[in-house]
Amino acid sequence: MLKKISIVVIGLFVVLFAAAAAIPLFFKKEIDAKIKSSINESVNAKVDFKDLDLTLIRSFPNLGIKINNLTVLGIDSFAKDTLANIKQLQLNVNLMSVIKGEKYEIKSINLEEPKILAKVLKSGQANWDIAKKDSTGTDGADTAKTAFKVALQKYAIEKGKVVYDDASLGFFMEMDNLNHTGTGDFTQDLFTLKTQSDIEKLTVKYGGIPYLNKVKLDADLPIDIDMKNMKFTFAENKIKLNELLLSAVGYLAMPNDKDIVMDFKFDAKQSELKNFLSLIPAIYASNFKDMDATGKFAMDGSAKGTYNEKSLPAFNVNLSIENGKIKYPSLPSAINNIQVKSQISNPDGVMDHTVVNVPAFHMEFGNAPIDGRLLLKNPTTDPFLDMALKGKLDLKQLTTIFPMKDMTLSGILDADVQAAGRKSSIDKGQYEAFKASGQMLASNFNYSGKNVPMPVSVPSAKMSFSPKNITLSNLTAKVGKSDFAANGTVNNYLSYFFKKNQALQGTFNVASNLIDVNELMGPKSTVETEKKSDSKLTVFEVPGNIDFDMTAKAGRVLYDNYDITNAKGVLEVKNKTIYFKDMGMNMLDGTVKMNGSYATIDPKKPKVDVDFGIEKMDIQKAFTAFNTVKLLAPVAKFAKGVFSTNLKFNSDLDQNMMPVYSSINAEGLTNIIQAVLDGFEPLNKLASALSSDKFKKLELNNVLTKFKIKDGRLNVAPFDIKKEGILMNIQGSNGLDQSMDYQLGLNVPRAMLGAKANETANAFIAKLNSKAGTNVAMSETIKVNAVLGGTILKPTINLKYGAGDAKAGAKEAVNQVVAEKKEEIKAVAQAKLDTIKSQATEKAKNAIADKINGLFKKKSQ
Repeated sequence: MLKKISIVVIGLFVVLFAAAAAIPLFFKKEIDAKIKSSINESVNAKVDFKDLDLTLIRSFPNLGIKINNLTVLGIDSFAKDTLANIKQLQLNVNLMSVIKGEKYEIKSINLEEPKILAKVLKSGQANWDIAKKDSTGTDGADTAKTAFKVALQKYAIEKGKVVYDDASLGFFMEMDNLNHTGTGDFTQDLFTLKTQSDIEKLTVKYGGIPYLNKVKLDADLPIDIDMKNMKFTFAENKIKLNELLLSAVGYLAMPNDKDIVMDFKFDAKQSELKNFLSLIPAIYASNFKDMDATGKFAMDGSAKGTYNEKSLPAFNVNLSIENGKIKYPSLPSAINNIQVKSQISNPDGVMDHTVVNVPAFHMEFGNAPIDGRLLLKNPTTDPFLDMALKGKLDLKQLTTIFPMKDMTLSGILDADVQAAGRKSSIDKGQYEAFKASGQMLASNFNYSGKNVPMPVSVPSAKMSFSPKNITLSNLTAKVGKSDFAANGTVNNYLSYFFKKNQALQGTFNVASNLIDVNELMGPKSTVETEKKSDSKLTVFEVPGNIDFDMTAKAGRVLYDNYDITNAKGVLEVKNKTIYFKDMGMNMLDGTVKMNGSYATIDPKKPKVDVDFGIEKMDIQKAFTAFNTVKLLAPVAKFAKGVFSTNLKFNSDLDQNMMPVYSSINAEGLTNIIQAVLDGFEPLNKLASALSSDKFKKLELNNVLTKFKIKDGRLNVAPFDIKKEGILMNIQGSNGLDQSMDYQLGLNVPRAMLGAKANETANAFIAKLNSKAGTNVAMSETIKVNAVLGGTILKPTINLKYGAGDAKAGAKEAVNQVVAEKKEEIKAVAQAKLDTIKSQATEKAKNAIADKINGLFKKKSQ
């Protein structure tokens, strides 16, 4: 009997389990269609998801709907923004509402690893305002007109990242690794929503100032909700920011679509200084548990009024520290006698009526006191600032106060500065109405350690303040191997401070004995160290908020593979561009002079535009140092000697600071002062074709070549080379792929040619005589046209003796002989070719000069 009952129970269980597994399959197609139709009917956005799963087993008695990889992309002004990217969205829906075909009642929502960006433009337009409007002007997303009805009892967010960026208010909040749950019956008009939140990193900024920076938050916050009046009242709660425990009481209400009415207060429950210090990232992240902090800390605040696009609530925040002390037990000294009083207040919600007031703060680093004050009023219309700072700090004493493992710090900082006045005085140039004075001194500053890239030393520096400028004098410094001496002025620091988008202007003189740029840019990776040739530079982005003129002089500069000496010139930094003016330097055994610019207006596409001259530089060193020479002038690898050049060059740069070769535009003139070209395969090929070793090695002296780089090819204008009675004219181009297209015209003494080449030349002249009816004898100097193709390593060559058709060939043959037997050719031409006589006579005067200057510059037909 028991066995029969067991079988029935098991069978029933199997049937129910099978039903639970099968039911979702019956509704999957219908639910998928309803979700997509609801989305399309409800929102103005690009919504997509990878797939949809249904389950009844894990969500019983509700039907579970899982939407995987859900994305919501904005349109129009937010076309480049992703409003939401959710790994998985799970909706638990009332099963009976699905079976009956009614509106689906959503009981719970769970978001797994959502990334949400809520963004408001300066105009007040929000990217989440995507609900369609129907013909009556009401939201098309009204639950009465969709397939879904919200009957929430629970919602949750797991491992989320939420960013709220409101440009209209200058407010920014980021919640990284957010876990949040809320439970309550949303079907009721009055209910309590119990929420629990933890955020690994919370950042809050207002007006660009970070009030919370990557702070850990834990909060248990029950909220009494009045749905009819949209009023939310905070019940007994606990909010923990790092180690600071706060509580808040009051309410928020949303009486309409535009306004948020609030009245709440908050205060710190535990008035211990250490709890407040936990909000300072540098302190909280390092040895916070070992720190002793005593003294009274108090913080409270309130906000009351209406928040909307035009107004803020009145608010007030007070913070004070009395008799504070910070000490680490393992260290001998402490920060003593910390006294701070501060208040941020706004009486009516008008932003310009905000006042930041720190009437006095005082602290003592050991026995060295630092005092100051700060008052800021009318921040939006005409800011008024009154501040002062005075103190003398022995930096070495900081190592006896704060734990600084494997670090050396010493030196004296002495400051005594004051400023008071309104922004309008600066705008009008009425500097006498703005009081600014004082100075800051640094002496014997030294900073080094295990985690410091390189030691920094500043024997002396002085900054003097006036309303018009800051004067820098007596600055001497050493960073690693590099040393600097500087003086100058910053001319508009107050305008820069008060005005948006104001570039900081300055003029400086900088001198150095050695600047090791490679060291200053940081250590190279192991791979780069092992393979120096593969080392890569990175784009240096020129700041866009400075306008500096700098006269620079350096005895030696080490940059990448370059060893530069006697560098000097003027640098102008402006509009994200560095301009080089009258720059000069010695490098690679030569002298370089340069004018030009390096621009990072688009950091992804830097540009360089230079006009420079090189005098007497070593060819081999230039080939080794410049990748552009390697690719566009590979012949330099086989040349030893000295050259000079004048070059105009502009190009885009890639992210490794290398030229984008397809974008290069350059032209110039090069003088090969003295060089030997040996081991160059195209010359070896020419020597083989002419049966003469004389062409394997060329000695070049004062050879002028005009060139142009365009579309990734080096184009060389015609130029001549003389060698032991040989005249060679060269023109053509080569490309990045090492391909060649060169034409060579040679006048070669017959004695230099091998037997095979002489036989070929004799046969060619005989053929010309036969066709033209002439009887021209072969000259002692033979013209050879060569077409050089293929690649640098695998060249091809095609030789022709003379050029063109038979009659043209006869003319060329006659003109060759004219170069050496002027009178004889005249007689032959008079007797047999009357039509050629006048041409030969006219050309005879210039025949010798034409031959010397490259009679055979024309391309082979």
